[in-house]
Amino acid sequence: RCRCRSGAAAAAAGMEASMEKVRGLMAGLKVPQHYDKVYKDECCFTCDTPFSEAGLAVNLRTWMGFAPDMLDLDVQRSGGGGGLYLLQKFQRREKEQPKGEDGAEAPKTIGLLLEDKWEVVKEHSLLVVDKSGERTTVPLPCGDLPMIVSNVCDGIIEHLGAKSQEDTSRFEQDLELKESKYYKELVQLPPATKKISPNPKDWVCEKSGDTQNLWLNLSDGHIGGGRRFWDGSGGSNGALDHFNEEKEKGNFYPLVVKLGTITPHGADVYSYAPDEDNMVKDPLLAKHLEHWGIDIMKMEKTDKSMAEMEVDYNLSYDFSRICESGETLVRVRAPGLVGLKNLGNSCYLNSTVQLLLGLPETKKRYLDQDCQIRKAGPADAPTDLITQVAKLTSALNSDRYAPPLKDGEDEEDPKTLVSPGMFRALIGKGHMEFSSGRQQDAGEFMLYFLDKLNRSERTALGSRVEGGSSLDSMFAFAVEERLEESGGTRRVKYSRNRTNMLSLQIVLDDAENLAEVMAFKSAQAEQGEKEAKKPKTEGEPEEPKPVIPLQSSLARYAAPEDGIPFRGTTVSKTLRIATMPRYLIVQVQRYGIDEKWMPTKLDCKVPMPEKLNLEHLRGKGIQQGEEAFPDDDGGAEAAKAPAKEEAGPQPDEMIVVQLVSMDIPENAAKRAALAVQNSGAEAAISWYFEHSTDPDVNDPLPAAGGGGGGGGG
Repeated sequence: RCRCRSGAAAAAAGMEASMEKVRGLMAGLKVPQHYDKVYKDECCFTCDTPFSEAGLAVNLRTWMGFAPDMLDLDVQRSGGGGGLYLLQKFQRREKEQPKGEDGAEAPKTIGLLLEDKWEVVKEHSLLVVDKSGERTTVPLPCGDLPMIVSNVCDGIIEHLGAKSQEDTSRFEQDLELKESKYYKELVQLPPATKKISPNPKDWVCEKSGDTQNLWLNLSDGHIGGGRRFWDGSGGSNGALDHFNEEKEKGNFYPLVVKLGTITPHGADVYSYAPDEDNMVKDPLLAKHLEHWGIDIMKMEKTDKSMAEMEVDYNLSYDFSRICESGETLVRVRAPGLVGLKNLGNSCYLNSTVQLLLGLPETKKRYLDQDCQIRKAGPADAPTDLITQVAKLTSALNSDRYAPPLKDGEDEEDPKTLVSPGMFRALIGKGHMEFSSGRQQDAGEFMLYFLDKLNRSERTALGSRVEGGSSLDSMFAFAVEERLEESGGTRRVKYSRNRTNMLSLQIVLDDAENLAEVMAFKSAQAEQGEKEAKKPKTEGEPEEPKPVIPLQSSLARYAAPEDGIPFRGTTVSKTLRIATMPRYLIVQVQRYGIDEKWMPTKLDCKVPMPEKLNLEHLRGKGIQQGEEAFPDDDGGAEAAKAPAKEEAGPQPDEMIVVQLVSMDIPENAAKRAALAVQNSGAEAAISWYFEHSTDPDVNDPLPAAGGGGGGGGG
């Protein structure tokens, strides 16, 4: 008995010591509101999530999430005084399969919802880190905690989270709601006998008694449950049933608003009108709600919006069941062989990131084993591109998410999945297309990403990350454009343009199996449109895909384009590759215009050779015996002026080396470096492409070392 008393006393003393630490760290805490950013789904420095082995700790002050092994780094960046964290640990457990009437396991349905197979068990605790780095864990809920600490923890747990906020915003952007055509003349019955309580606890479906997913009819004040889905899930269908019942009586009450989503900023409004039957906008919503006694300015959000419900559905959607359908795949996993989770229409982003962040030069710069890049970043890590690139590069090329494969291991175990949600939100911010949830072109995204990274690296090279040229320069090359006069003396003009991608047009006429493809299409046309749209049956032949050789597309790239107006005459234009980059990106353009002048995508196969010889596309500049068009800006004459015989700056050797590595002649590289005053490789490359046809661009520099030559800077 004495030992029990002493044990209890020790426990009480330990709890009091923990509470003392909590009280010393809780100053300035506040509960996050629904509009605040709470990063509780993904670590800001790694790709860990609450499903990771150690869980995810959310800073109660900044609402940023960190893997437990990153907390010391967060504390250091916050001043070293310690911190309070909500530790989230989630586990996925397989649901018991339902049994049939005879006790046998019921047939499994081939569903696409992860929640059909798994349930999630969530555990929360308070993690206290004092200034010495010592950690104390307090299980939640805990009655001894100060109220503000408990409220902040509850606020974070109940918060939608930054990831879901981004997904919801993306969904709403894609939805593009239209104004209902019925809001102006909406019938509203006199409210004399009916007022709607602003208290959510008083709301109930008038048909089923349900208290969730409720919709208020703006015409007669009826409260009904949400729509019932085909599988029996969803609401009680009370609101829709009421609309149909009133319609049979001759009343037309089409607009309903979802209770619990009403805020001063608006609410979810749906139109049951047959010609709309969708989410809509009601510009007079505040007036329509006031009619029923609801002041929109005093309402707070208490239920999920339709966009948030759609996001929840997508989060439980098993995209891998579609992407790998019918394929036999061999699992591999190792540093450099780490996959990215499909976030829904994110294949363009995933493929680009895996390509670029796996290059040796990228790994050398951004593989942040000691976390120095992330440590030196700004406080708002989720909005810093350098931090997020270092985070993803480290995730894909280290063993953190690549433990050895085990027999029978769950392929979709979230502990080893890398989900680039934070990166996707950041890189797409402010871009009309890449911030949406729609499918995008990988080539276009690659150029956009390289440009964004180039801008971010301008202030980081040599300080936070290894110095040198930007990653963008590894893909830059010059395209030589040659114009030849169609008649007369057949004069020529050469110019160069900088690009990062060799774009090749894919044309159906180049298909090796064109006859087979066209025969199948003809057979389909004979069957008729209705017959062709019938579901496929077993044994029915699949539509053959056109197989288009890459060499055919290269031949089209090299072919002359005739009849181009130029300086009062017509010329033919040919393109050649003037310089070769370290890495040549080849884009296969499968988009075109069909016979109805509508944009279309050609579903085809383009086999890629392991080796590609492009010698026939090498640009050689003006040849002996060719007569050039006269220079229309006098640049060539100015270039012939003698350089001043005075001492000047010397070209930066590093810039010259980088340009020479791109097959730019050494003398031209030196002139380019001097012309841009050694400001950087990017500027020197741009200058070279603009002046590559100048007569003296490849001449040795004057003995004094001065002058940019080639038309000057």
